[in-house]
Amino acid sequence: MAESVKELRNGLRAFFRRLDMPMFLLVLAALCYGFVIQYSEMAAGFITRRSMVTQLVAGGVGIVAMLLVSELDYRQLAAGWRFHLPVTLGLTLLTFTSLPVVYRPEGSDDSAWLRFGIFSLQPGELLKFTFILTLAWHLDRVQEQINHPGRLLLLCLHGAAPCLLIFLQGDMGSALIFFVIFVSMMFVSGLSWKYLALGAGCAAGLSPVVWLLLPDYLKNRFLVLGDLENASLKEAYQQLLGRRILGSGMSFGKGLFSDDFVYVYAIENDLVMAHIGQALGFVGAAGVLLLLTVICGKILLIARSSRDYLGCSICTGVFVMIFFQSALNIGMVLGLLPVIGVTLPFFSQGGSSLAVSCLSVGLVLSVSAADKKRRARRKG
Repeated sequence: MAESVKELRNGLRAFFRRLDMPMFLLVLAALCYGFVIQYSEMAAGFITRRSMVTQLVAGGVGIVAMLLVSELDYRQLAAGWRFHLPVTLGLTLLTFTSLPVVYRPEGSDDSAWLRFGIFSLQPGELLKFTFILTLAWHLDRVQEQINHPGRLLLLCLHGAAPCLLIFLQGDMGSALIFFVIFVSMMFVSGLSWKYLALGAGCAAGLSPVVWLLLPDYLKNRFLVLGDLENASLKEAYQQLLGRRILGSGMSFGKGLFSDDFVYVYAIENDLVMAHIGQALGFVGAAGVLLLLTVICGKILLIARSSRDYLGCSICTGVFVMIFFQSALNIGMVLGLLPVIGVTLPFFSQGGSSLAVSCLSVGLVLSVSAADKKRRARRKG
Protein backbone atom coordinates (compact mmCIF):
# COMPACT_ATOMS: atom_id res chain seq x y z
CA MET A 1 0.00 0.00 0.00
CA ALA A 2 2.79 2.39 0.95
CA GLU A 3 4.62 1.62 -2.30
CA SER A 4 1.46 2.29 -4.32
CA VAL A 5 1.00 5.65 -2.63
CA LYS A 6 4.65 6.48 -3.26
CA GLU A 7 4.36 5.54 -6.94
CA LEU A 8 1.23 7.66 -7.26
CA ARG A 9 2.98 10.60 -5.61
CA ASN A 10 6.00 10.24 -7.89
CA GLY A 11 3.75 9.95 -10.92
CA LEU A 12 1.92 13.14 -10.00
CA ARG A 13 5.19 14.97 -9.44
CA ALA A 14 6.46 13.88 -12.84
CA PHE A 15 3.15 14.94 -14.44
CA PHE A 16 3.26 18.43 -12.95
CA ARG A 17 6.93 18.82 -13.89
CA ARG A 18 5.98 18.14 -17.52
CA LEU A 19 2.91 20.36 -17.38
CA ASP A 20 3.38 23.96 -18.47
CA MET A 21 1.92 25.36 -15.25
CA PRO A 22 1.74 29.04 -16.34
CA MET A 23 -0.26 28.06 -19.45
CA PHE A 24 -2.56 25.82 -17.44
CA LEU A 25 -3.15 28.45 -14.74
CA LEU A 26 -3.90 31.13 -17.35
CA VAL A 27 -6.60 28.98 -18.93
CA LEU A 28 -7.95 28.01 -15.51
CA ALA A 29 -8.16 31.70 -14.57
CA ALA A 30 -10.05 32.46 -17.79
CA LEU A 31 -12.46 29.60 -17.13
CA CYS A 32 -13.14 30.76 -13.56
CA TYR A 33 -13.62 34.33 -14.77
CA GLY A 34 -16.06 33.06 -17.39
CA PHE A 35 -17.99 31.02 -14.81
CA VAL A 36 -18.38 34.12 -12.61
CA ILE A 37 -19.73 36.11 -15.57
CA GLN A 38 -22.17 33.34 -16.47
CA TYR A 39 -23.31 33.10 -12.84
CA SER A 40 -23.95 36.86 -12.89
CA GLU A 41 -26.10 36.39 -15.99
CA MET A 42 -28.00 33.55 -14.32
CA ALA A 43 -28.66 35.74 -11.26
CA ALA A 44 -29.98 38.44 -13.60
CA GLY A 45 -32.29 35.94 -15.30
CA PHE A 46 -30.50 36.08 -18.65
CA ILE A 47 -29.74 32.34 -18.64
CA THR A 48 -31.32 29.39 -16.86
CA ARG A 49 -29.82 27.33 -14.07
CA ARG A 50 -29.66 24.41 -16.51
CA SER A 51 -27.51 26.48 -18.88
CA MET A 52 -25.21 27.37 -16.03
CA VAL A 53 -24.86 23.70 -15.04
CA THR A 54 -24.14 22.81 -18.67
CA GLN A 55 -21.38 25.43 -18.75
CA LEU A 56 -19.84 24.09 -15.54
CA VAL A 57 -19.96 20.50 -16.81
CA ALA A 58 -18.44 21.52 -20.16
CA GLY A 59 -15.70 23.38 -18.34
CA GLY A 60 -14.98 20.40 -16.09
CA VAL A 61 -14.88 18.05 -19.07
CA GLY A 62 -12.66 20.55 -20.90
CA ILE A 63 -10.15 20.73 -18.05
CA VAL A 64 -9.93 16.93 -17.78
CA ALA A 65 -9.61 16.59 -21.57
CA MET A 66 -6.95 19.30 -21.65
CA LEU A 67 -4.85 17.51 -19.04
CA LEU A 68 -5.30 14.13 -20.74
CA VAL A 69 -4.30 15.49 -24.16
CA SER A 70 -1.29 17.22 -22.58
CA GLU A 71 0.00 13.76 -21.60
CA LEU A 72 -0.47 12.30 -25.08
CA ASP A 73 2.06 12.55 -27.87
CA TYR A 74 0.76 15.16 -30.31
CA ARG A 75 2.59 13.36 -33.13
CA GLN A 76 0.51 10.25 -32.51
CA LEU A 77 -2.66 12.35 -32.28
CA ALA A 78 -1.89 13.96 -35.64
CA ALA A 79 -0.93 10.64 -37.24
CA GLY A 80 -4.15 9.12 -35.87
CA TRP A 81 -6.33 11.35 -38.07
CA ARG A 82 -7.87 8.18 -39.56
CA PHE A 83 -9.63 7.65 -36.25
CA HIS A 84 -10.80 11.10 -35.15
CA LEU A 85 -11.45 12.69 -38.57
CA PRO A 86 -14.26 10.25 -39.55
CA VAL A 87 -15.96 10.93 -36.21
CA THR A 88 -15.89 14.73 -36.32
CA LEU A 89 -16.56 14.88 -40.06
CA GLY A 90 -19.38 12.34 -39.77
CA LEU A 91 -21.04 14.31 -36.98
CA THR A 92 -20.78 17.50 -39.04
CA LEU A 93 -22.29 15.83 -42.11
CA LEU A 94 -25.10 14.58 -39.89
CA THR A 95 -26.32 18.17 -39.52
CA PHE A 96 -27.23 18.16 -43.23
CA THR A 97 -29.75 15.37 -42.73
CA SER A 98 -33.38 15.57 -41.63
CA LEU A 99 -32.85 13.22 -38.69
CA PRO A 100 -34.57 14.22 -35.44
CA VAL A 101 -31.21 14.74 -33.70
CA VAL A 102 -30.56 17.84 -35.86
CA TYR A 103 -31.96 21.05 -34.47
CA ARG A 104 -31.72 24.82 -34.73
CA PRO A 105 -31.76 26.76 -31.45
CA GLU A 106 -34.31 29.54 -31.24
CA GLY A 107 -33.00 32.67 -32.96
CA SER A 108 -30.07 30.87 -34.60
CA ASP A 109 -29.22 31.39 -38.27
CA ASP A 110 -28.14 27.82 -38.97
CA SER A 111 -28.87 24.17 -38.13
CA ALA A 112 -25.43 23.31 -36.83
CA TRP A 113 -26.37 21.46 -33.65
CA LEU A 114 -27.13 17.89 -32.72
CA ARG A 115 -29.20 16.93 -29.71
CA PHE A 116 -29.04 13.54 -28.00
CA GLY A 117 -31.56 13.65 -25.17
CA ILE A 118 -30.47 16.40 -22.78
CA PHE A 119 -27.02 16.53 -24.38
CA SER A 120 -26.39 18.92 -27.30
CA LEU A 121 -23.31 19.26 -29.49
CA GLN A 122 -22.02 21.60 -32.18
CA PRO A 123 -19.91 19.30 -34.41
CA GLY A 124 -18.31 22.23 -36.23
CA GLU A 125 -16.43 23.09 -33.05
CA LEU A 126 -14.96 19.59 -32.82
CA LEU A 127 -14.02 19.82 -36.49
CA LYS A 128 -11.75 22.81 -35.66
CA PHE A 129 -9.70 20.58 -33.37
CA THR A 130 -9.40 17.86 -36.03
CA PHE A 131 -8.68 20.39 -38.77
CA ILE A 132 -5.71 21.88 -36.90
CA LEU A 133 -4.27 18.42 -36.29
CA THR A 134 -4.80 17.09 -39.82
CA LEU A 135 -3.53 20.20 -41.57
CA ALA A 136 -0.45 20.30 -39.34
CA TRP A 137 0.19 16.64 -40.13
CA HIS A 138 -0.28 17.31 -43.87
CA LEU A 139 2.09 20.29 -43.78
CA ASP A 140 4.65 18.27 -41.85
CA ARG A 141 4.59 15.59 -44.54
CA VAL A 142 5.15 18.03 -47.42
CA GLN A 143 7.11 20.81 -45.68
CA GLU A 144 9.97 20.75 -48.19
CA GLN A 145 7.57 20.77 -51.15
CA ILE A 146 4.86 23.14 -49.98
CA ASN A 147 5.37 25.42 -52.98
CA HIS A 148 5.16 22.59 -55.50
CA PRO A 149 1.95 23.17 -57.51
CA GLY A 150 0.67 19.60 -57.04
CA ARG A 151 1.30 19.58 -53.28
CA LEU A 152 -0.16 23.06 -52.94
CA LEU A 153 -3.33 22.03 -54.76
CA LEU A 154 -3.89 19.15 -52.34
CA LEU A 155 -3.30 21.46 -49.39
CA CYS A 156 -5.81 23.95 -50.78
CA LEU A 157 -8.39 21.19 -51.18
CA HIS A 158 -7.64 20.16 -47.57
CA GLY A 159 -8.36 23.71 -46.41
CA ALA A 160 -11.34 24.33 -48.69
CA ALA A 161 -13.28 21.21 -47.64
CA PRO A 162 -14.18 22.26 -44.06
CA CYS A 163 -14.59 25.93 -45.05
CA LEU A 164 -17.13 25.04 -47.72
CA LEU A 165 -18.85 22.48 -45.51
CA ILE A 166 -19.36 24.92 -42.64
CA PHE A 167 -20.35 27.69 -45.07
CA LEU A 168 -23.05 25.48 -46.56
CA GLN A 169 -24.14 24.67 -43.02
CA GLY A 170 -24.88 28.38 -42.64
CA ASP A 171 -22.28 29.09 -39.95
CA MET A 172 -20.50 32.02 -41.61
CA GLY A 173 -18.42 32.90 -38.56
CA SER A 174 -16.92 29.44 -38.15
CA ALA A 175 -16.28 29.16 -41.90
CA LEU A 176 -14.24 32.37 -41.71
CA ILE A 177 -12.28 31.04 -38.72
CA PHE A 178 -11.43 27.83 -40.63
CA PHE A 179 -10.22 29.92 -43.56
CA VAL A 180 -7.98 32.16 -41.44
CA ILE A 181 -6.52 29.14 -39.61
CA PHE A 182 -5.68 27.59 -42.99
CA VAL A 183 -4.05 30.73 -44.42
CA SER A 184 -2.04 31.37 -41.23
CA MET A 185 -0.72 27.82 -40.97
CA MET A 186 0.22 27.86 -44.64
CA PHE A 187 2.03 31.19 -44.23
CA VAL A 188 4.02 30.03 -41.20
CA SER A 189 4.95 26.84 -43.07
CA GLY A 190 6.78 28.81 -45.74
CA LEU A 191 4.23 29.38 -48.48
CA SER A 192 5.71 31.60 -51.20
CA TRP A 193 4.64 35.22 -51.34
CA LYS A 194 3.64 34.82 -54.98
CA TYR A 195 1.05 32.22 -54.02
CA LEU A 196 -0.19 34.41 -51.18
CA ALA A 197 -0.58 37.32 -53.60
CA LEU A 198 -2.34 35.06 -56.10
CA GLY A 199 -4.67 33.80 -53.38
CA ALA A 200 -5.46 37.36 -52.25
CA GLY A 201 -6.26 38.29 -55.84
CA CYS A 202 -8.55 35.28 -56.26
CA ALA A 203 -10.28 36.08 -52.97
CA ALA A 204 -10.87 39.66 -54.11
CA GLY A 205 -12.20 38.44 -57.44
CA LEU A 206 -14.56 35.97 -55.80
CA SER A 207 -15.83 38.39 -53.15
CA PRO A 208 -18.76 39.61 -55.34
CA VAL A 209 -19.83 35.98 -55.79
CA VAL A 210 -19.65 35.37 -52.05
CA TRP A 211 -21.67 38.54 -51.46
CA LEU A 212 -24.40 37.29 -53.80
CA LEU A 213 -24.52 33.97 -51.93
CA LEU A 214 -24.99 35.64 -48.55
CA PRO A 215 -28.55 35.73 -47.22
CA ASP A 216 -30.21 39.15 -47.09
CA TYR A 217 -30.15 39.39 -43.31
CA LEU A 218 -26.36 38.96 -43.29
CA LYS A 219 -25.89 41.51 -46.07
CA ASN A 220 -27.87 44.00 -43.99
CA ARG A 221 -25.58 43.37 -41.02
CA PHE A 222 -22.64 44.50 -43.15
CA LEU A 223 -24.49 47.49 -44.55
CA VAL A 224 -25.22 49.00 -41.12
CA LEU A 225 -21.57 48.94 -39.98
CA GLY A 226 -20.02 52.32 -39.32
CA ASP A 227 -23.39 54.07 -38.96
CA LEU A 228 -25.28 52.15 -36.30
CA GLU A 229 -26.71 55.32 -34.75
CA ASN A 230 -28.45 56.44 -37.94
CA ALA A 231 -29.19 53.05 -39.49
CA SER A 232 -32.87 52.28 -39.96
CA LEU A 233 -32.35 48.59 -40.62
CA LYS A 234 -33.41 46.29 -37.79
CA GLU A 235 -30.07 44.47 -37.96
CA ALA A 236 -28.41 47.49 -36.30
CA TYR A 237 -30.50 47.32 -33.13
CA GLN A 238 -28.74 44.40 -31.45
CA GLN A 239 -25.26 45.82 -31.91
CA LEU A 240 -26.27 49.36 -31.05
CA LEU A 241 -27.87 48.26 -27.79
CA GLY A 242 -24.97 45.92 -27.06
CA ARG A 243 -22.47 48.74 -27.46
CA ARG A 244 -24.49 50.97 -25.16
CA ILE A 245 -24.70 48.21 -22.56
CA LEU A 246 -20.92 47.72 -22.79
CA GLY A 247 -20.31 51.38 -21.95
CA SER A 248 -23.01 51.65 -19.31
CA GLY A 249 -20.74 50.18 -16.63
CA MET A 250 -18.32 53.10 -16.92
CA SER A 251 -15.01 52.44 -15.13
CA PHE A 252 -15.85 49.84 -12.51
CA GLY A 253 -19.29 48.56 -13.51
CA LYS A 254 -22.60 48.14 -11.73
CA GLY A 255 -21.48 45.04 -9.84
CA LEU A 256 -21.94 41.37 -10.61
CA PHE A 257 -25.40 41.19 -9.04
CA SER A 258 -26.89 44.56 -9.86
CA ASP A 259 -30.65 44.92 -10.38
CA ASP A 260 -30.01 47.51 -13.10
CA PHE A 261 -28.74 45.23 -15.87
CA VAL A 262 -30.04 45.63 -19.43
CA TYR A 263 -30.62 42.61 -21.66
CA VAL A 264 -29.90 42.25 -25.36
CA TYR A 265 -30.34 39.10 -27.43
CA ALA A 266 -27.31 36.72 -27.27
CA ILE A 267 -25.75 38.60 -24.35
CA GLU A 268 -24.69 35.22 -22.96
CA ASN A 269 -22.58 34.24 -26.00
CA ASP A 270 -22.09 36.55 -29.01
CA LEU A 271 -22.34 39.72 -26.90
CA VAL A 272 -20.99 38.46 -23.60
CA MET A 273 -18.47 41.30 -23.53
CA ALA A 274 -21.39 43.72 -23.27
CA HIS A 275 -22.44 42.11 -19.99
CA ILE A 276 -18.86 42.13 -18.73
CA GLY A 277 -18.79 45.86 -19.43
CA GLN A 278 -22.00 46.64 -17.59
CA ALA A 279 -21.16 44.37 -14.65
CA LEU A 280 -17.46 45.11 -14.17
CA GLY A 281 -16.91 48.19 -16.30
CA PHE A 282 -13.83 49.11 -18.29
CA VAL A 283 -11.57 47.48 -15.71
CA GLY A 284 -13.36 44.13 -16.01
CA ALA A 285 -13.40 44.24 -19.81
CA ALA A 286 -9.71 45.19 -19.87
CA GLY A 287 -9.00 42.23 -17.59
CA VAL A 288 -10.62 39.88 -20.11
CA LEU A 289 -8.57 41.37 -22.95
CA LEU A 290 -5.39 41.12 -20.92
CA LEU A 291 -6.03 37.50 -20.00
CA LEU A 292 -6.77 36.47 -23.60
CA THR A 293 -3.73 38.41 -24.84
CA VAL A 294 -1.41 36.71 -22.36
CA ILE A 295 -2.83 33.28 -23.25
CA CYS A 296 -2.24 33.94 -26.95
CA GLY A 297 1.24 35.29 -26.24
CA LYS A 298 2.11 32.20 -24.20
CA ILE A 299 0.99 29.94 -27.06
CA LEU A 300 3.26 31.84 -29.44
CA LEU A 301 6.19 31.44 -27.02
CA ILE A 302 5.61 27.69 -26.90
CA ALA A 303 5.43 27.59 -30.71
CA ARG A 304 8.69 29.52 -30.96
CA SER A 305 10.51 27.32 -28.45
CA SER A 306 9.42 24.11 -30.17
CA ARG A 307 12.11 22.65 -32.41
CA ASP A 308 9.56 20.41 -34.06
CA TYR A 309 7.86 21.56 -37.29
CA LEU A 310 4.64 19.70 -36.46
CA GLY A 311 4.42 21.11 -32.94
CA CYS A 312 5.02 24.66 -34.14
CA SER A 313 2.30 24.26 -36.77
CA ILE A 314 -0.21 22.94 -34.22
CA CYS A 315 0.49 25.84 -31.86
CA THR A 316 0.03 28.28 -34.74
CA GLY A 317 -3.40 26.83 -35.51
CA VAL A 318 -4.54 26.99 -31.87
CA PHE A 319 -3.22 30.55 -31.50
CA VAL A 320 -5.06 31.75 -34.60
CA MET A 321 -8.28 30.02 -33.52
CA ILE A 322 -8.32 31.72 -30.11
CA PHE A 323 -6.94 35.10 -31.24
CA PHE A 324 -9.08 35.53 -34.35
CA GLN A 325 -12.22 34.25 -32.65
CA SER A 326 -11.66 36.74 -29.80
CA ALA A 327 -11.06 39.59 -32.26
CA LEU A 328 -14.23 38.78 -34.19
CA ASN A 329 -16.35 38.55 -31.05
CA ILE A 330 -15.09 41.83 -29.58
CA GLY A 331 -15.40 43.52 -32.97
CA MET A 332 -19.07 42.50 -33.08
CA VAL A 333 -19.75 44.08 -29.68
CA LEU A 334 -17.99 47.31 -30.66
CA GLY A 335 -19.99 47.52 -33.88
CA LEU A 336 -16.88 47.22 -36.05
CA LEU A 337 -17.83 43.81 -37.46
CA PRO A 338 -21.19 42.20 -38.23
CA VAL A 339 -22.79 39.72 -35.85
CA ILE A 340 -21.90 36.33 -37.33
CA GLY A 341 -22.31 34.00 -34.37
CA VAL A 342 -18.77 33.77 -32.96
CA THR A 343 -18.25 33.10 -29.26
CA LEU A 344 -15.60 34.60 -26.99
CA PRO A 345 -13.24 31.74 -26.01
CA PHE A 346 -13.54 30.65 -22.34
CA PHE A 347 -16.15 33.33 -21.54
CA SER A 348 -19.22 32.83 -23.75
CA GLN A 349 -22.05 30.45 -23.01
CA GLY A 350 -21.61 27.34 -25.15
CA GLY A 351 -20.46 23.94 -24.00
CA SER A 352 -19.01 22.74 -27.31
CA SER A 353 -16.97 25.90 -27.84
CA LEU A 354 -15.68 25.88 -24.26
CA ALA A 355 -14.68 22.21 -24.30
CA VAL A 356 -12.93 22.48 -27.68
CA SER A 357 -11.03 25.59 -26.59
CA CYS A 358 -9.70 23.62 -23.60
CA LEU A 359 -9.01 20.58 -25.75
CA SER A 360 -7.01 22.69 -28.21
CA VAL A 361 -4.93 24.18 -25.41
CA GLY A 362 -4.22 20.58 -24.41
CA LEU A 363 -2.41 20.19 -27.74
CA VAL A 364 -0.27 23.22 -26.91
CA LEU A 365 0.53 21.72 -23.50
CA SER A 366 1.50 18.47 -25.24
CA VAL A 367 3.94 20.37 -27.46
CA SER A 368 5.37 22.14 -24.41
CA ALA A 369 5.77 18.85 -22.51
CA ALA A 370 7.58 17.25 -25.46
CA ASP A 371 9.92 20.23 -25.65
CA LYS A 372 10.70 19.86 -21.93
CA LYS A 373 11.50 16.18 -22.46
CA ARG A 374 13.89 17.02 -25.32
CA ARG A 375 15.71 19.59 -23.22
CA ALA A 376 15.97 17.15 -20.30
CA ARG A 377 17.49 14.46 -22.57
CA ARG A 378 20.06 16.94 -23.86
CA LYS A 379 21.07 17.88 -20.32
CA GLY A 380 21.25 14.21 -19.36
